[in-house]
Amino acid sequence: MFGVGFFDPAKGGDPLLFQHFFWFYSHPVVYVMILPAMGIISEVIPVFSRKPIFGYRAIAFSSLAIAFIGFLVWGHHMYVSGMSGVASVIFSFLTFFVAVPTGVKVFNWIATLYRGSITFESPMLYALTFIFLFIIGGLTGPFLAALGTNVQLHDTYFVVAHFHYTMMGGTVMGFFAGLHYWFPKMSGRMLSERLARIAWFFIFIGFNVTFFTMFILGVKGMPRRWAEYPPQYRDLHVISTVGSWVLALGVVIMFWNFIRGLYRGEPAPPNPWRALSLEWQTTSPPQTENFAKLPTVTDWPYGYGKKGAGDA
Repeated sequence: MFGVGFFDPAKGGDPLLFQHFFWFYSHPVVYVMILPAMGIISEVIPVFSRKPIFGYRAIAFSSLAIAFIGFLVWGHHMYVSGMSGVASVIFSFLTFFVAVPTGVKVFNWIATLYRGSITFESPMLYALTFIFLFIIGGLTGPFLAALGTNVQLHDTYFVVAHFHYTMMGGTVMGFFAGLHYWFPKMSGRMLSERLARIAWFFIFIGFNVTFFTMFILGVKGMPRRWAEYPPQYRDLHVISTVGSWVLALGVVIMFWNFIRGLYRGEPAPPNPWRALSLEWQTTSPPQTENFAKLPTVTDWPYGYGKKGAGDA
């Protein structure tokens, strides 16, 4: 519109600059979305495993490390764009390196589960689903970070599958875990656990049928964003499509459960999950100023495993 030539070769500009500009924003926003979900999982896992969260400081500092390193890896989207070999190697190393603080979180969550008194209410089902799907998303990332395999997999359905295992398997499942966990506190009513588990089952099965199939399509060479495709990809596309219907059915059942819960759910007690954090030490939903009197804090909010912890 204004004739600025930063990205116009005819004016001495470079169109690759726009791609750098785009991905410098668009890749960190992935971490902007996933970090709150990771925070939710760090809240839910200790409650339903009845154990203090393992390595609290490591989890906290790994969030800062992910946020920082996440701004340095945008170039892994551009290996095939004509970027220099040196820059590609640097971006590849940084992309592998961001897996370190991410792995810290995953291992700390698993260590929290280890030998815990685990119960499988709906928030925990979604939290465990988050860990399972996010691990798959994480383990498929190095194939795209490596310079050699990226050339084969770039702009294929492998990227689509990796993205959804990370974003939907991560961010969305974390969001679902948080919705089921805090719904009683927000609404003052309980969800139907039976409906919640049925919805979770369809979502889990449908998600994996939909998107794991895309890993296979990507390895076979199916490009992304094609409206039509060669016939050898048809059967896997059909399987993926049917999986999406199952996934959609699960989401519909879940949101029906939310609507039903708002109007017909059982009244929620102040602390249905026997959690220790402060929001559960008041009424559901909280009164106007949260507490009738200033609460007395006697322990940190993850002090599970002690006699009487969370019995209120």
